[in-house]
Amino acid sequence: MVASCLVTGAQSAAAEPGSQPLGCVPAIGSPQLIPPLPGLFLPLPSVRGVSEFDDLATAPADLEFPPSIEFRDNTKGFNDFVEVVLRRGSLYARPRNSNAVWRKVVTPGCLDGGIVATSVNANMLVAIDRKGWIYSMDNLLSGPMLWNWTRSYGGPIWLWPGFTIPDGGSDQVSSSKWALSHRTSSSFVDAQGNTHPLTAGLVEIVSLTGDGSRITYQDPWLPADLSYEIGGPEQGRFISESLSVSGSVTVVMNRYGDMYTRKYDLDLAGSNHIPERYTWQPQGPAAQAPNQLVERFDSQYAAVSLPAEDWRKQPKIPGEITSRLSIQDTGPAVEDRELRVEGRRDGRTGYWHKGLADQVWQFSATDEPLAQPVLTGNSARDQSRANLAPESPLTYRGGLPADWTLRVEHFDWAQTKHDVELVSPTGRAYPVQLYTTDGLRLLPRAAGLDNNPRGLEGALDLRSAEPWLPEKAELAAFMSRHLNGQQVYEVTVHATESQLVIDPLGSILNRTD
Repeated sequence: MVASCLVTGAQSAAAEPGSQPLGCVPAIGSPQLIPPLPGLFLPLPSVRGVSEFDDLATAPADLEFPPSIEFRDNTKGFNDFVEVVLRRGSLYARPRNSNAVWRKVVTPGCLDGGIVATSVNANMLVAIDRKGWIYSMDNLLSGPMLWNWTRSYGGPIWLWPGFTIPDGGSDQVSSSKWALSHRTSSSFVDAQGNTHPLTAGLVEIVSLTGDGSRITYQDPWLPADLSYEIGGPEQGRFISESLSVSGSVTVVMNRYGDMYTRKYDLDLAGSNHIPERYTWQPQGPAAQAPNQLVERFDSQYAAVSLPAEDWRKQPKIPGEITSRLSIQDTGPAVEDRELRVEGRRDGRTGYWHKGLADQVWQFSATDEPLAQPVLTGNSARDQSRANLAPESPLTYRGGLPADWTLRVEHFDWAQTKHDVELVSPTGRAYPVQLYTTDGLRLLPRAAGLDNNPRGLEGALDLRSAEPWLPEKAELAAFMSRHLNGQQVYEVTVHATESQLVIDPLGSILNRTD
């Protein structure tokens, strides 16, 4: 009933064409494992397996298809079972690495021929129409008989009647500015090195916005807005030219060929307390729990360490490349990923590739034409800080208990770590860190900061100031009296354009810039 009410409301409110998703695409498809929750669990088993492709219509003879699919981008993609290509607004598929005949994917009639971009990852595919509306196809690791379309996207629990990607309807929808991520991994390693089991899948669309320094993610369980971000590299100032994501691992690259990767989604970030148990406190190595449910409630197993693991700088590629990059799953863990970048070596075209943690790039020749121009600025030199976006203009300062003050410069709410200055009544400044992660919301809100407080969970970390040293007795006394003696003191931050309110300290930091 909730789903039908939401859909009816959207249809009645939208009068002009393009102001709502296409109605012939179902709101809830019948083959979903647990309607209305596509993407939550692994796919249903195929009815007849690969032979189901024979039931699909063959592609028109005048269409050209690549001999192999090596990249996941907005015109083609693959998983372990199938590879998909977009041609003339329609999707065509064949079994992975089969060299079989290309066949047309069964698509709702109003959408077929109108798809301008697509992305494939694990058990899901998304297609974007000319207005930027998102349409999902589930069970992509099963045979075509169980492939399942839905137009719903967004909270509550994937029941929102439709949503668009950032800048939907512009040329950006067919570029390398967004990608689908469907995490079906069985485990991940947190920032302190503890391994954690994973059970449920997680879906998100990750997009570059603005000048390429902001990274938005849209999880269909979250409100249908653009308020959630992955804080970018270089304190949010790195301007990305292209992006790819697979199973909650994002890779970005600037126009000079500098690349960063990060493991990040709603669960890994510390925002979702339903499936995970988190801690900001230091903890030693612990045994891996048998499953995610046991870990969530049994404290003998390590909680997920926060803050989440930061961006990792990837080694430069020792050769010619384009901005076309891709990342794909290679194993059961979140860390099992391979990076690929289109390029050329010794006159032959192909792609550079390596495992996520490897330090050396390899080259595989395909002799296919390059899809993008060669980056003329790429070199072995680190240019990750070249052409950075401006620093955040937001600076805050306010009082703490016992006449101490806290100053936060260039505050970017989407960042996980913030360098702050703790100043004693004597005027001595101590450099410390404030950690934050965005909270779980049920209602939509605007992107960025405004007058509506954004709730952030986090901690004030004094360890970099070494409060245990004898010459820092005043800092140790402050910690003992006002931070419960904790070097890592957990807080909540309510952030607006004009103020940061830090609880339970009751401190109000006003904007000073």
